[in-house]
Amino acid sequence: MSTDLIYICGLCNYDSRSPISRCPICGAPMEIHVKRLWSVDKGIPSMWRYGSMLPKPRSIVSLGEGFTPIRRIGGVVIKDETRNPTRSYIDRGSSMVASFLDTKTASLEYIPDVSISLTAYLTSKGIDISVYISTPITSSSEIIEISRLGGQIVFESTKPDIRYIGYDNPYMLEGFKTISYEIYEQLGDAKCISIPAEEGLLAYSVARGFAILEELGLAEMPGIIVTTSIHRQRLGLQDLLMRIKNVRLERVDDQSIVDAIVELSSRGLYIRPISSTSYAISRRHRECVAIITGSEIKRLAIRGSSMAGSRYIARTSELQRRVLDILSRSVGELTAYEIWRRLGNRASLRGVYTAVEDLSRRGFIDVVIETRGARKVRLYRVRTI
Repeated sequence: MSTDLIYICGLCNYDSRSPISRCPICGAPMEIHVKRLWSVDKGIPSMWRYGSMLPKPRSIVSLGEGFTPIRRIGGVVIKDETRNPTRSYIDRGSSMVASFLDTKTASLEYIPDVSISLTAYLTSKGIDISVYISTPITSSSEIIEISRLGGQIVFESTKPDIRYIGYDNPYMLEGFKTISYEIYEQLGDAKCISIPAEEGLLAYSVARGFAILEELGLAEMPGIIVTTSIHRQRLGLQDLLMRIKNVRLERVDDQSIVDAIVELSSRGLYIRPISSTSYAISRRHRECVAIITGSEIKRLAIRGSSMAGSRYIARTSELQRRVLDILSRSVGELTAYEIWRRLGNRASLRGVYTAVEDLSRRGFIDVVIETRGARKVRLYRVRTI
């Protein structure tokens, strides 16, 4: 990682030129000092549209992470992070890590969601990855995808110590902050955000992102509800989170978690129990935007040209990639005619019909039949399971 940057604690202002993860004074996660200016490059459909708010790498490694949709499900407004390339908010941090990492090899400790995301980004840069597994495997689909991406699976009881890249680092945190910037761009002043937490790094990052927006005079700090299961006694960053203005913790019972999982699955979102806690809380507090952090399903998402070169996109035509890109960014399903309109004059309507039917047959997209008046209409969406 870069030694040219200054790393700073957002709580006590301790600074260091060494890329350390935690503040030695108060224990808070370290951040990267950036002279931030609010500006949005609307031509970039990823988190890098906020380049003036982010540390600047020599080159950006992006698979189309971020710029995820805001949608409404069951009366709850959600920020859908399952639309990221590996279906998790982690991709934002992985893009930042990969953009700054200058090495030919790296080691990862297996952590659900984190390992597959980092593997996707680092291997896309040509870095050889070894993923060390020392705990029981909880998701075979993740292991399969890591292997398909080119990661080497190593079963060892000791944590790797050569070029070890972990979840808890300043680069991850800077990537996670972009969720705050997106919510501000998409909704303006949000009153409340609910964020799932096991340790609390995402919640801390989002809170810090909104604190920065407030410092710039752009938005007031929203209420932030950190959500977790009633069975989790304590979050790793709980004390630090409680030091941030407008942050509070709420726990969710098992029945509410199950209800949230079932309701979201009926809308095509298959998520982990911890991720459902934000939705459960936002059902109680309807003014709260629920961050849905990731999907239980680990087949990689398709994000148009951002995944160019992968085996998923290589089998599709240019028009099909454009269709997939439009569908992946749409809040809801679209008809072939609506897709054609969004394409402008770059394809014929007949060509779009041919493209969507072929994509449907090959399993890239789903078809939904909807009745509109006296007509049945075929709607299309990117397949997420």
